[in-house]
Amino acid sequence: MTTHFAEVLARESACLAGVTDRAKLADWRRRVVEELMTPSSPYVSALHQPDDLRARAAFLDQWRELIAEAVDRLLRPGPGPTGDRRGMPDQPCGADADAQKIAVLILAALQGGSTLSRIARDPRPLNAALDLAFVPFTATEGNLPDGERSAR
Repeated sequence: MTTHFAEVLARESACLAGVTDRAKLADWRRRVVEELMTPSSPYVSALHQPDDLRARAAFLDQWRELIAEAVDRLLRPGPGPTGDRRGMPDQPCGADADAQKIAVLILAALQGGSTLSRIARDPRPLNAALDLAFVPFTATEGNLPDGERSAR
């Protein structure tokens, strides 16, 4: 596997393992957007430079699985691993919420949104694509913790 694929997967494995609530998911998202808006980033190379299709498919499959594991943790109701419920849904995001499908949506948003953002030199297309992929985690005013509600 090429160096930029391995570097991105190593970073993503460490970062996504720490995603245990919506706030940490938002931090992960901000970091990935920043990486994709930095032309010299290995993330840009991994998603946009031509490489062996088999290596790219294996890379995307592994990244999807890392994302799906993080998404699955967030879809489960109840306290997170530390017993902290802040940022966790009271109930699953929906009966039809599927971690694998959401992970594919997030990857598609990263791929397509970053292409549009790279061409426009503007992060808004990437953020708009991610907004749609992250709909299952969007908090409504009624289910935000008191501290978050007053911050809006």
